[in-house]
Amino acid sequence: MNLEDLTRKVGLDTAAFFTTFHAKADLAWSAKLVADLPEHVAVTLFGQYCYKRRALNNGRSPNIWLRKRVETLTAMVNQFPIPIFHLNTEDRRQAIAAEWADRCTGVLNNVTDYGNKQVDALELLLAIKEPADQWGFCPALPDFTDYNDKKASGVFDEHAAMYNLIAGAIARLTDENWWLRKLNKAYSHYEEHTAIVVGKVRSGVSPYVSNHAFKAWQQRKHAARLWLNEMQVVNDEHGLELTLADAVAASVANPEVRRAELMVRMRGFEDLAIEQGFAGEFYTWTAPSKYHSYKKSIKGPSYSNKKYDGATPKQTQAYLCNQWAKCRAKFAREDIEVFGFRVVEPHHDGTPHWHLLLFFKQEQLRHARSIMRRYALQHDKHDLAPAKGKKSLRHQGYKPRFDFKTIDPAKGSATGYIAKYIAKNIDGHMVDDDHEAETSGKNGAQNVAAWSSTWNIRQFQQIGGPSVTVWRELRRLREAIDFDDVVERARNAADSSNWSRYVEVMGGTFCKRADRPVQLAKAIQDHGNVYGEEVSKIMGVLSQENHTTINTRLDGWEIRKPQADMYVPTPDERAFDVAFDLSVDLASKSGDSRAPWSSDNNCTDSIKTNKKIAKGDQLLIQEGRKLGLDNEDLKRLRAGSIINSVVNGHDQYISLRQGMLFVSRRPPNSHQAHSDWDDPALNSQFEAFTLASINANKQVLNAQAWRVVDGQLDVDQWLQDMSPDMAKLALEQLQHVVDLNKREKYADKFVEPPKEKTTFTRDHKPDLSNWLNKAASHQHSTANSTCSACKCDITTQPKIDGMCISCHDISAFIYGEK
Repeated sequence: MNLEDLTRKVGLDTAAFFTTFHAKADLAWSAKLVADLPEHVAVTLFGQYCYKRRALNNGRSPNIWLRKRVETLTAMVNQFPIPIFHLNTEDRRQAIAAEWADRCTGVLNNVTDYGNKQVDALELLLAIKEPADQWGFCPALPDFTDYNDKKASGVFDEHAAMYNLIAGAIARLTDENWWLRKLNKAYSHYEEHTAIVVGKVRSGVSPYVSNHAFKAWQQRKHAARLWLNEMQVVNDEHGLELTLADAVAASVANPEVRRAELMVRMRGFEDLAIEQGFAGEFYTWTAPSKYHSYKKSIKGPSYSNKKYDGATPKQTQAYLCNQWAKCRAKFAREDIEVFGFRVVEPHHDGTPHWHLLLFFKQEQLRHARSIMRRYALQHDKHDLAPAKGKKSLRHQGYKPRFDFKTIDPAKGSATGYIAKYIAKNIDGHMVDDDHEAETSGKNGAQNVAAWSSTWNIRQFQQIGGPSVTVWRELRRLREAIDFDDVVERARNAADSSNWSRYVEVMGGTFCKRADRPVQLAKAIQDHGNVYGEEVSKIMGVLSQENHTTINTRLDGWEIRKPQADMYVPTPDERAFDVAFDLSVDLASKSGDSRAPWSSDNNCTDSIKTNKKIAKGDQLLIQEGRKLGLDNEDLKRLRAGSIINSVVNGHDQYISLRQGMLFVSRRPPNSHQAHSDWDDPALNSQFEAFTLASINANKQVLNAQAWRVVDGQLDVDQWLQDMSPDMAKLALEQLQHVVDLNKREKYADKFVEPPKEKTTFTRDHKPDLSNWLNKAASHQHSTANSTCSACKCDITTQPKIDGMCISCHDISAFIYGEK
């Protein structure tokens, strides 16, 4: 894009304030700098640069800001080994996933000579992983420490876990579905990171997450809700049946249940701390300034941070986790025991920060605090120092990076300190205003949920204490356990929502997980996953003392669609049912047996009703069977519904639009006012089909219109069986034929039209000046030399009854003159 295009798209009159020589040079430089970026990014950055340049009336700061932002965006684009526009549609990403999976497969075949050559497992993995390294993609890998020594000693031959893990990694690298998942996530992160860099994620614009990502999250939630509402969980063996939506609502996936459970566990930890004499402190831990794209001033408005180095929220979270890992290691070396909770919350620009509620022994509190403060301030300490000679009373030292507050039971409980942050990051319950986002608590909570989903960041984590999964499994048991006292006491504590007593039964706060008296009981499923790996599922709990397994879950559960309600089908539906039953599977061979010829399968009442199955229904049945659709699905398609079909682990949304079958992986979008489904790719395809159909109809109608003009076909008979849209198109073709016939008839200047007396159905000749858009300047005062309709000069042209030929023909066409 050049300077002119950028100026036009931004909508700024740059000539009004870029007046000096240096200003014009900066303007040309900025346009050249953003020219290679994607169009929407370049326009946004250029507009912001112009605003900063005009507001500051200084080129240095805006120039530095633009240069750093362009460097960050260029690095983001260059992280992909192919141009970024190849990834901007789902179909393109699907094709790229198949291509790079085939590359990995090709490497596998070349290195192993199509399975005829034995290669070291690690060497083979590193060779196949080279294409994925170009993208930065990598499956989960085992620990290769002392690999050669262990292989030489025969450890891997006795225990095949290493080889199995390598085989699973290779299977993923050669799977296009694994590549597609990686590509979708990488492109989603790229789009959101771009929005953060250009300032579309911040207070006053769109806090926590961009509008695009928020709408995508809403669409996923809506599609999931539709699927949950139409599916059922059924256990035929025990005669149980409930909707999948009800099952999810009763689990921790329900925000209310999740919030309540977190508060119960937090309260239980507080009771334990009081009982054991532990002291609690509330910490706020923030990343250094370079991780923040935008900041908020004291007065409120947000502004860009000149120290920002282009970090993503995912990278910031990894930095905080790494610093916390150092703290935990130091705690272990110093024998400092700790338990509590951590809450991850985003700043208004999407940068995460932590809130921790931790309990320490009284004598270890100050030492633990100093350890945490040291690692929180380990990097970029200069950010916290005031400018030379400008130290003021407002300077807070390390508090912007690391703040703490000792909990005083006389002023409030520990749970009360963190309750607001838990509610704020789940559903906004009892949170009136979100001051960080400058919005309501409910809206802020939705944006936080979208932020967590977009960046795959874990919001809540328990520090210390027993497993919460065992707690949840014990709550499934409704009857007392009379053969194991420990399990019964743990079950009773969980059933009564008493977390503190549950922790005591499970061995206390600091007991190691392997030494807990109650463990999870798991079983290996009969079939593995798509990569051939064993999959374990939770069956219940296991008593370590008695080695007794207590099942908490029933086998035989199945997720399926509910049975259709019984009703009397219409004749058309009965005909469609019979046509579906009689249709031949396209995959079957010609020699396969057919149903015998009888009155039951060839002359049923439903077939007699419609006499013959429509050709469109036959094609729909054939194509539907290819997509795995049954009779009920095809009926719903004909009624205008959208079918969600899972093929190879991917959702496909199938719709029928004006007789054409469309398949897309884009979920339904309820936010489109004109339709319940909007897919740009399918819309383009549909428009192409529609245009081709219109052109084909025009050719047929054009030929019929010539027959009407030649008197071979009556107009009324021609139009009576047409739909309104088709009739309108037919009249347009008729008008075109009349105009063409007129031009051909009087094309020769020596051909005089017949001078016949015209008779109209009205007493006066119509004024057609509005129809022909003739200006008043064309009117002449001499009636004999001007047309009575359009006032054109007819002195030297053929005329009929004071009118030019054009006006006469149009009048005759309008008033039905033959």
